[in-house]
Amino acid sequence: MPDGLDDAEAVALILNYVTAYQAIHRSAKLMRGGTALVTGAAGGVGQALVQLLRVHEVRVIAAASERSHPLLRALGAEAIEGRTRPVDGATLALVPGGVDAAFDGIGGAQLRQCIRATKRSGSVVWYGFMGAGALFDVLRNAYDLFIGARLRGRRGSFYGITALYRKDPAPFREDLPKLFALLAARAIAPKIALTLPLDQAREANERIEKGGVDGKIVLHS
Repeated sequence: MPDGLDDAEAVALILNYVTAYQAIHRSAKLMRGGTALVTGAAGGVGQALVQLLRVHEVRVIAAASERSHPLLRALGAEAIEGRTRPVDGATLALVPGGVDAAFDGIGGAQLRQCIRATKRSGSVVWYGFMGAGALFDVLRNAYDLFIGARLRGRRGSFYGITALYRKDPAPFREDLPKLFALLAARAIAPKIALTLPLDQAREANERIEKGGVDGKIVLHS
């Protein structure tokens, strides 16, 4: 880690921002200046995606609950309702031809909406299972992503940081220094919701389980 970086921001950056960076540049291979849809945009990876897409000069449609819209607008995204309304209709109302890429960390019906919101030849990256449910739902998502999306002319891919690292750690080692450089330049800024002593890890977990935490909880010794 370069000298001069805040320890809490650096540790909050590693997992979420490497995931987002590699989903953008290694999975979607999104060109600068395009358009993108991000679901679950108020979450840790979601905020990282929004920030890194904006660094890449991409127009971002960010789907999240309404209470998170001011945060996402402050990050430079166009916020849409992501819980109570279909994201495909709201996205296509803003980008009639469909976005160049969609990034979904939820799965389930929202993954299918992302496919519909993406233009032909565009890319859909699925990186999470929050809405996938049981095994049948996971298999349905895989079918939608790898077969259904491609039959509709979209490129579907699944991104997993652990699987990629185990296969080849070189991309992680290449990409993390780039993110530290962006952090040092203040082009990105992981949101720290709270810092707590290590012996309050239980309280941190309880706060996460209750929900409503926008940002990372960092434990320190």
